[in-house]
Amino acid sequence: MKKILSLVVIALLTSFTLSAQGDQFVSTTPTHKNVLLEEYTGINCGYCPDGHRIANQIAAAHPGEVFIINVHAGSYAANTYTTQFGNALANQTGLTGYPSGTINRHVFTGSNTALGRDKWTANANTILGQSSPVNIAAQGTLDWSTRELSLTVQLYYTADEANPTNMLNVAITQDNVIGSQAGSSYNPSQVVGGKYRHMHMLRHLITGQWGEEITTTTQGSFVEKTYTYTIPSSLGSPNAILAKLEDLHFIAFVAQGHQEVLTACEAQITNVNMPAINPRVDALNDVPVFDCSTDAKVSATVTNIGTEPITALTFEYKVANGTPMTYQWTGNIPSTQQQDIELPTITVAHSVNQNVKAKIVSANSTAFESEEASINIKKIKGWGAGEMVLKIKTDSYASETSYKIYGPNGNVVQQGSGLTNSTVNEFPFTPTELGCYRVQVKDSYGDGISGGYARLYDAAGAMVFNIGGTSFTSEANAMVEVTIVGVEDYDNEEVNVYPNPATDMLHIDGSNIQSVSLYNLQGQCVMTESGNVNELSISNLSRGMYILKVTTDNGIRSIKISKN
Repeated sequence: MKKILSLVVIALLTSFTLSAQGDQFVSTTPTHKNVLLEEYTGINCGYCPDGHRIANQIAAAHPGEVFIINVHAGSYAANTYTTQFGNALANQTGLTGYPSGTINRHVFTGSNTALGRDKWTANANTILGQSSPVNIAAQGTLDWSTRELSLTVQLYYTADEANPTNMLNVAITQDNVIGSQAGSSYNPSQVVGGKYRHMHMLRHLITGQWGEEITTTTQGSFVEKTYTYTIPSSLGSPNAILAKLEDLHFIAFVAQGHQEVLTACEAQITNVNMPAINPRVDALNDVPVFDCSTDAKVSATVTNIGTEPITALTFEYKVANGTPMTYQWTGNIPSTQQQDIELPTITVAHSVNQNVKAKIVSANSTAFESEEASINIKKIKGWGAGEMVLKIKTDSYASETSYKIYGPNGNVVQQGSGLTNSTVNEFPFTPTELGCYRVQVKDSYGDGISGGYARLYDAAGAMVFNIGGTSFTSEANAMVEVTIVGVEDYDNEEVNVYPNPATDMLHIDGSNIQSVSLYNLQGQCVMTESGNVNELSISNLSRGMYILKVTTDNGIRSIKISKN
C-alpha cells in the first residue's frame, strides 16, 4: 500500500540524456537569465508594502521573466506567516533592515546579496541582460480531488556551467492571504476590507532548504526531474495557513550552491477534477455609513474558482452571536472572476467592536458551503453639547496625522494638520447647528498612532469617544450627535441660574422665559417645564453634570449645571 506523507516528496528524479527523451518542452536555444526576486518582509514592517508594490511593478514590466517569492522572516514578521526555511534564507543575505530583497542572490556590490528596494529595478534589468548557461521549464497537473501535484522540471544547458554541481529548487507560494500589515497604504491595490492581501508568500520548498543536486552541467546536458507531492490542507510549518489550491504557484530555479541563481520559471499547471461550482468569500469589507444611526453595511468579495459561471448565491450572515440572516443575490460572476456584493443593512451597537460573519450556503440553487469570512465593525456614536475639544496625542511622526470635522450637511467645518510630535494637541470647536457630525483622524503612513489616541470631550469635560492610536491604520471615523449648541457660563446677561453647584433646587432669574429643559450628558431630556419658570427641583436627579436649556423671547440659552 502506498503511504503518502504531507510535506514530503514521495517520487524523485529520473535523468535522461537528450537523445533518450521523447517529451521535451524546455528550449534548447540560448537565452538570457530570468529573475528571481526574493523579498524579505513581515507584517509589522511599515515600508514592506512599498517593496511589494515595486516588486509587482518589475514583474509586470517583464511578464514571464521575473518571479517573486515573499519570505516572512525576522522580528518584523512577529512569527506570522513564517516557515521553517525563512530564517536560513534571510541569514545568508546579510540584510540589515526590512524590506530587503535579493536579485538572483547575486552580489552586486560589497559582499552581501541583500538590496534596498530602490536598487531592485536597476539590478533586475542587469540580470535580464545576461546570458544564462541553462534553460528551465516546468509543467504539471494538480488533481483537486486528491490534492496531488505531479510536477516535471526540465533543464537544458546551452553552455558549460562554471560549477560542476548545481542545485534545483522548487518553491510553493500562495496568493490572496488576507491578514494584517503595517504600512498598507503604500500599496493600496492589495488592501481589501481593511485588511491586506498578501501575495507571493513562501509556504514550502518541495526540494528542501537548498534544493536538489544536479551533477550534469556541461553544454548539451538535459535533465528531467519529476516530483509527486500531496498538498496538505495547511502549508507553512511551523506557522501553517490554509492551503487554497487556486492560489498556489510553483516556482522552480537553478542555483550555484546556496547562492547565485542562474535562472527561474513558474510551472505551467493543468488543473484536473476542478469543481464546476466553487465560489469563495475572500473577505468582508466595511461599507462606511456616516450617520448617527445604528445602521452598518458590509460587502462580500466573492471569487468564482469553479468552471461554471455563478448566477445565484445565498448568503448566511450574522452580527456577533446573533440570529443568522440570509440574503439572496442574482447576477453573473464568470469563472475565475471576482465581484463585491453588498449585503443588506445590519444593526450594530454603538462604540463596541462586533464581529460580522458571512458565508455562502447555496450557489446556482445548489447547496454549497463556503469558508466563513469575518470583519470587526465598530460604529462609534457619542452625544455632545456645545463647545467640544478634540485631543490627539501623536507619536514621533506627528506630520503624518491630520483631522477633519464634517458638519450635518457633509461639509468640512474644521480641519487641521502640522501637529506636534509626541504631544497632546488640542483642537476646540463649537458646533453651530444640531445634528450628526463626523470626526475623522488620518495617518498618512498607514500604521496608526503608536502610543497615541484621538479623544473628543464635550462642553462639560466628559469624554465622548476614544479612538486608540493602534486601533486603525490609515483612517478612523467617529460620529457625534450634537443635541445642544452654544453652551454658555451660567452668569450670562439675560439668564442667571443659582446656586451652581446645586443640591435640591435651582433658581432661574430671567425675563420672558418660555420654557426650561434639563439634559444629561447623553443628550437625554430628564426634565422640562413650560411657562415663566423661576425654580426647578433637582433633588431626585443623580449627581453629575447637566445642561439647562432656557428658552426666552430672544432665543435659547444653554448653561452647564452641576448637581451635588
